[in-house]
Amino acid sequence: MAYKLPSTVLLSKAPGTIDSYRRAFARWKEFAAAKEEIDAFPAKTEHVALYLQHLLDSTQSYSVVDSAIYALQWAHNLAGLPSPVDASIIRDISKAAKKMNGARVVNRKQAVTADMIGTLVSASNLSNLLELRNVCIFVLAFAGFFRINEVLHIKYGDVRFQSGYVAIDVTSSKTDQLRKGSEVVIASGSSVDTCPVNILRRYLTEVERYPIESSHYIFRPLSKCRAGHKLVSVNKPISYSSIRGYFKRSFKDIVLDVSQFGTHSLRAGGASAAANAGVQDRLFQRHGRWKTVSAKNGYVEDSLDSRLSVSRMLGI
Repeated sequence: MAYKLPSTVLLSKAPGTIDSYRRAFARWKEFAAAKEEIDAFPAKTEHVALYLQHLLDSTQSYSVVDSAIYALQWAHNLAGLPSPVDASIIRDISKAAKKMNGARVVNRKQAVTADMIGTLVSASNLSNLLELRNVCIFVLAFAGFFRINEVLHIKYGDVRFQSGYVAIDVTSSKTDQLRKGSEVVIASGSSVDTCPVNILRRYLTEVERYPIESSHYIFRPLSKCRAGHKLVSVNKPISYSSIRGYFKRSFKDIVLDVSQFGTHSLRAGGASAAANAGVQDRLFQRHGRWKTVSAKNGYVEDSLDSRLSVSRMLGI
């Protein structure tokens, strides 16, 4: 039991967060090892303060300072020791770092629009299994506000076709740390060509000739064959790098600058289309599985007409 305990405790946070803390703590240890008077662990507040000053001078980044603070707090809390970053001087350094260097400008990708999705479908040869698979992934991500990783991990047992819609279980998500799971329902579209339900049904019909089980991923890699393409026998999802490459190639002739778009543009595009169409906030947030309103709003690109509606309602 004692052997398993460290691994269990580490599961309290997401793997990406743990990796970030480990890297930041390793940088602190490297700094401390070069100074005879500094012990890396347990750390002293005055030594941590000097280290943060070193980070400010060498990186000019407030996020690096905050990463160091969080990592040191995490390490000491795990060991049940007093945290050296709880002192007011550490909080003051963190605030000063933000004022000195400001918030990093986020290079947010532009949102894909419904017109772009329509152009993509029209320009694609859906008789080709590779193109059909990719279009299906992109349309589902747009309609279901899916992160691309969520789409790639959909399994046959997660999909249920109903009258007028399809229900898809999301068993693992970035925002679902407790793994409660959620259900996304996507209605049949008004256009037969771009309807996500029709496209998904068509794709599944094409791959049903291969042996499938409920635990199999529906979007698996494809290999070339005489007839065109076929599913690989290994039950594994498409890699993110592969689908990102397909996204770039699929949209490069549809948008002016494909570097301004990414796979996350699909989730943002669906969210923006729904917001500008006046979908209720509660339903909108539930469909995208956002935990907070601020997180949801970060995905929305308001249309000019939506922005103008504010002053139009002022009665002047």
